[in-house]
Amino acid sequence: MKESIVQEMNKEIPNIILQILESRGIGENEREEFFSPSPKLVHDPFLLTNMKAGVDLLIKAIDSGKRIVIYGDYDVDGITSTALLMKVMGSLTDNVTYYIPSRLDEGYGLHKESIDKIHEDGGELIVTVDCGSVSEEETRYAQSIGIETIVTDHHNMSDTKAEGIIINPRMPGDEYPFKGLAGVGVAYKLALALSRKKQIPQEIMSEVLELVAVGTIADIMPLLDENRTIVKFGLMFIRLGCRNKGLRRLIDLSGLDYRTIRANDISYGIAPKINAAGRLGDAGLGVKLFLAEDPDEIEFCCNELIKANQDRRKLQDDAYNTGKTLIEEELSNGNFLILEINDSHEGVLGIVAGKIREDVNRPVVVISKNGNYYKGTGRSIPTVDLFEMLDKYSDVFISFGGHSAACGFTISTDRIEKLKADLNKDIDNMYELENTIFDIEYFYDADVEAEEIDLNLARAIELLEPCGKENEVPIFLVRDAKISNWRFLKGENKYAKFHVTSGKGSGFDCLLFRDAQKVYDMIETGEKLDILGNVEINRWRDSETTQMIVQSVLPSGEIQ
Repeated sequence: MKESIVQEMNKEIPNIILQILESRGIGENEREEFFSPSPKLVHDPFLLTNMKAGVDLLIKAIDSGKRIVIYGDYDVDGITSTALLMKVMGSLTDNVTYYIPSRLDEGYGLHKESIDKIHEDGGELIVTVDCGSVSEEETRYAQSIGIETIVTDHHNMSDTKAEGIIINPRMPGDEYPFKGLAGVGVAYKLALALSRKKQIPQEIMSEVLELVAVGTIADIMPLLDENRTIVKFGLMFIRLGCRNKGLRRLIDLSGLDYRTIRANDISYGIAPKINAAGRLGDAGLGVKLFLAEDPDEIEFCCNELIKANQDRRKLQDDAYNTGKTLIEEELSNGNFLILEINDSHEGVLGIVAGKIREDVNRPVVVISKNGNYYKGTGRSIPTVDLFEMLDKYSDVFISFGGHSAACGFTISTDRIEKLKADLNKDIDNMYELENTIFDIEYFYDADVEAEEIDLNLARAIELLEPCGKENEVPIFLVRDAKISNWRFLKGENKYAKFHVTSGKGSGFDCLLFRDAQKVYDMIETGEKLDILGNVEINRWRDSETTQMIVQSVLPSGEIQ
């Protein structure tokens, strides 16, 4: 039976998609699970180290009426995690509340001042979500004033670790078979484990899966293994009606259709609005939205999130435009860009650093002055480990943290010029050893003829959903594309729509969202061009057509 299902699948799916899956390690034996609308790949929550101890302590607190505080984070993962445990715990006790630290005033993670506020409010058990693994001093302090702690988290851990119970698949020695859970995935595992000991309504456990899907996608976690199962079911519940009223309304007001929602819609249509509140002000708005039942409260929260996102875009655009004026001068000083952008909002500077990094393909740090200090946030390119570069100078920072692709730090103003000079010297040395570190690499899954891009291929690509990290939407290369029907969209000639014709069939439309004028100028010269992009179905009323979302257009032969 199983063999016949796989054989039938192989007949229906184009060879090109099967080859892409094979290259990603998904062979014939894995295909049935991968394509199943009801995948079964899940792991026992009690395989997580300390899960039993955590559940036992929670039950003890619930049964004795202790005040439980869910301590979250201000990003989408932290917000969905907080709302999830509030929903689940709220079905078992009335004595549960939550606390989200301010991104601007408190920053990430547990803080003694926050613990004091929780203590003053009568908190007796703190359950962290999406944070806390390395909060040794803070958890010890909480315990010293009579507050017990359960840390649920998914971040990498150092030698410093929290006191008390830690539930984290990345904890050294933990034997949980999948390390890629988001913070909301770990919170869901705690809820599942608790549901084996306590009666939690099934409708709540189904509803919170919607939040798990949103948080996992937004935190850019790998959409493989157990995450694929969780996200697939979460999106399915959203499409079947979306039990969470706040999420349903936010989807509607974002111009999306909950019945056809995809991972990409969450990434670009929903997550930025939830994140915006945390970037600019009150991250608790997202939690309020996901817990709300009253239509007026839901409408208010949605409108505030949408407004925060609009404000974020304006602040981001202003800061980005300022940053662009500094690029030329900074590049003349070296290949490690440190751009000073003052009078902008701290919450958008990481996004700005990322956008400028894309423009120049160099590591970029944006700094803003605050009295005698600079706060910096950086983004890097794949060939340069930003954490490693900056860690070398860790003694000059007041605070510093990050990973290979991103970082944040605080430094006194009198030390920034020396740091700039040192980093530029270091990156010049790197370039001397490897002179391709600033070359742009163009990745694609398959080299295809234009006539191969059709509705059959586009429908097969949809079977790969949910797509995201480590299960990316396939990128196709079309060489020597025959471009016609060029049309600029909107003002300033930034965007365009055009058609690619093929030797057979009618071809397909393309949408280009950057450098449209530059591409048009290349077309005008008669230059042969290659196109990189992903293929999707454009649905309009009752019609379906194939279209490509273009990533790059380059002179033929430039992409190997």
